[in-house]
Amino acid sequence: MTAEIIDYGRFADRLRQWQQGGSRWDLLDAVQREWGYEDPGGEPGHSRWGGENRRDGIDWNLPVPQALNEWWDSPLNSFAFDPRLYWVHTQWPPTVSELEAAPDSGLVDPRGDRRVCVFMSEYHYSHAWGYLAAEAELPDPRVVVSVDGAWVVQSRSLSEFLTQLAFERLPAHYGWTLRVRAATVDADPGIVERLTASYRELGLLPWQEMGTDALSYGAPDAVVRHGRGPGADFGIVVNARTRDALIAVAETLGVDWSGDKAIQGPAEVPAPLENLGPLSLAEGDADPRGRWSVLSRGHVAPPSVPGAAAALVQPPGAVRSVAADQDATTLAAGDAEGQVHVLETDDESPETITLTLHRAPVTALACVKLDSGKRLVLSGDENGVIRYWSTRRKPLRSPFARRRAPVRALAAARLATGPALAAAWDDGLVRVWDLASDAVAGLRLGTGIRFLGLDADGTLSVTDGSGTAALRLDPAKLWPHRDLPLRLDGVDWGSLWTARGPGHRIPELIGKVASDDKKTAMDAVHDLYRMLVSKEAASTAAVPAIPFLVELMTDPDNQARSTLLLLIADLADVRQARGGRGDAQLAAVREALPVLRYLHDDPESSIRWAANELEQNCAASPAS
Repeated sequence: MTAEIIDYGRFADRLRQWQQGGSRWDLLDAVQREWGYEDPGGEPGHSRWGGENRRDGIDWNLPVPQALNEWWDSPLNSFAFDPRLYWVHTQWPPTVSELEAAPDSGLVDPRGDRRVCVFMSEYHYSHAWGYLAAEAELPDPRVVVSVDGAWVVQSRSLSEFLTQLAFERLPAHYGWTLRVRAATVDADPGIVERLTASYRELGLLPWQEMGTDALSYGAPDAVVRHGRGPGADFGIVVNARTRDALIAVAETLGVDWSGDKAIQGPAEVPAPLENLGPLSLAEGDADPRGRWSVLSRGHVAPPSVPGAAAALVQPPGAVRSVAADQDATTLAAGDAEGQVHVLETDDESPETITLTLHRAPVTALACVKLDSGKRLVLSGDENGVIRYWSTRRKPLRSPFARRRAPVRALAAARLATGPALAAAWDDGLVRVWDLASDAVAGLRLGTGIRFLGLDADGTLSVTDGSGTAALRLDPAKLWPHRDLPLRLDGVDWGSLWTARGPGHRIPELIGKVASDDKKTAMDAVHDLYRMLVSKEAASTAAVPAIPFLVELMTDPDNQARSTLLLLIADLADVRQARGGRGDAQLAAVREALPVLRYLHDDPESSIRWAANELEQNCAASPAS
């Protein structure tokens, strides 16, 4: 989230302006961006056919409203990219509900079509959302919700409902949250009085869900929901873009926020960008960890690309990047519309392949032909998304990599270790992948990089506005965990036990701890914690796992370092172990202690605290 303060007290004005003629999805886009949702790139993981999809109860003669079709097809549909944000079930095609609108509901003519087409239901199926069959021909009809056996209006249009649904779900995931029990609010009527006196309503209709009728108010960088009705466990819920904004609302309302667990932080925090200065490399410079050294620095032009590559894009002015493989038989061009155009010139009948892989201008490309004859294409865009695919196969739905900075350069080559890829982002970070093992190294070289080149001998050429530096890469130090999968396979994990059963998943999870993606690495550590940590040392898989975990902990680029170190520390806490198993587990951690002691001086306080826990647990003696 940006430092800009957004006053949601003015949201009703924004809503009114949008209702009077704004583009149908502009408000949804704005709400999602303001609360921290970012387009993940790639293709949606959930389709309209991925919901309940009943075969009965569908009136095929009823049209599907234009707005619902648009939502499913739109890249702004955050539900399709991440359903876990929403906790709802979808229905496609919409199903005609057995519950009709009451004749006296005022929703339809008593003698007209009183049926309701359900397109979504709450996660526990306690109620459903739909639109009136009588309004199915409208492009953007009203949305009704089932409440106590009757249909009532939830939103003035489908597009408003889907915007409101995002407003209901995303702030609790990406923002800071404070919940105040209904009993507390009922005991102090002044809380609601201060709420209505201090803040304006958002202008959205009250949200009906799980027996709660919630009215929302706007504050600077915050939204306050007043939960009414018998189902409201919480009378007040505050969601804020910053912790300071949340505290300001709590103090205004006069509610207590001082408890240890009263305030919940964001469930997902974007990885920070690098704070690097301009690229500054000179001959003889070297990485402190020995991963690279500068062989030369001079005015070397980047490799030329045949002009035929640019000709793949029409009109020529739309070309944003071009590339060719090592023998110039694979040509690629990227355009301003996010399309990648590829031509294999040595094919019997050369034909340009055009794929829309990006939702932003394509800023960088790379091609490489492998020994097997497979041709790989790597493309990056202005949104920081990288797609990776083989010309003879469909591209993977998920991005190969993504960061919150534009991709500035890409390179690919066959090294002695196998195919490798390199990428540079606008914030100055360069990543180099070994495709055979998925190992990745992050090189913080600096901003201003315009081109990358990667040669078969392991030379990485880095070009900025003033010249090119040739870096000699050391694969052994660049990818110290490159052989980790092979070494993990050397352990018979299936014969070992965890707190959740046989240890079959342990090698997979340890491999994920080395992931370049922070969430993947953190989730793997949490899973390992549940499977391996037991004060009774019931997990026989823990002892062989410990050396691998320690090895990953020594990697300064590991994305789960503080949590991983706590896992190792808790594996030493086996004081209540029986049968001697605790002795072996504690001994395995103690053996690794010398290589981890340097973490007492780590810049991160959480690492220093975990290192202290490790020392204390290793100093204790297990009970025999």
